[in-house]
Amino acid sequence: MENVNLVESNAPARACIHEPRGCAQRMKLLRPFAAMLLVLPLAASSGIPWDKSPEQWDQSDAYKILRDSPWNPAKVKFEVKYTQRHTDSQTGMVSNSSINSENTAPVRALELTKNKDLPEVPVLWWSAKTVRLAEQRLRQLRDANGPANPRLHVDDLPDYVLRVQGSQYFRILQDAKEDLHDTVYLEMPDGFTLDLSSVQFFNGSDNEEDRVDFHFPREIEGRPSIDPATERLFFHCKATAKTEHIGEENMISFRAEFHPSAMKAHGQPDF
Repeated sequence: MENVNLVESNAPARACIHEPRGCAQRMKLLRPFAAMLLVLPLAASSGIPWDKSPEQWDQSDAYKILRDSPWNPAKVKFEVKYTQRHTDSQTGMVSNSSINSENTAPVRALELTKNKDLPEVPVLWWSAKTVRLAEQRLRQLRDANGPANPRLHVDDLPDYVLRVQGSQYFRILQDAKEDLHDTVYLEMPDGFTLDLSSVQFFNGSDNEEDRVDFHFPREIEGRPSIDPATERLFFHCKATAKTEHIGEENMISFRAEFHPSAMKAHGQPDF
């Protein structure tokens, strides 16, 4: 009867019945490998701070979220500005001085808006809970006298908020010649733009930098203004200071690329 069953069953079953000891040995060898396959995805995901509980973050986790995560720009492009200077008739030197600029040879050029005095753009998608929790966690870790491990919590913000930090940017944006509603906007993949709704300026302290928050509406006519599946969008920011500071940059113009579809924490959109 056993032989008849062997013929009617499939090949793997036949092999197991004919070689019970060999099959068992192979199964013993395969079990650790199968267990390893189950563990590997968990191990890979455990290395991503935003898939862990905020209370589990250490300083390196928090800094990674604030400096090297989907909530930072994927890339920043500094745009150029046109300049027109003149050649001094007496010295022959090129100058941008407004004194005696008439009847002198104009010198036109393209100038990058970023120089060694202007730091890299520290822009964050601030409305994301993950980003604000990371900032909160850093303060908690620095406070040796605070509670041992209090629960971290941030509220949902009614707007999308992008934050630009740094004293140079703060000075130029707060003193801008332009109406920032015309020069700061989000460019969507279809070419449409999401206009700025409001802007807030915050003076820094000993522990915080000067910062500027740009608010954009989450909804337009009852519909989400940004689809969570959006692969890419651009944050445009341009401003020229009314009061020029000699030896410092007095204009900024940049485009920061973000990937909303990658802004997820625990598998859920967060931006």
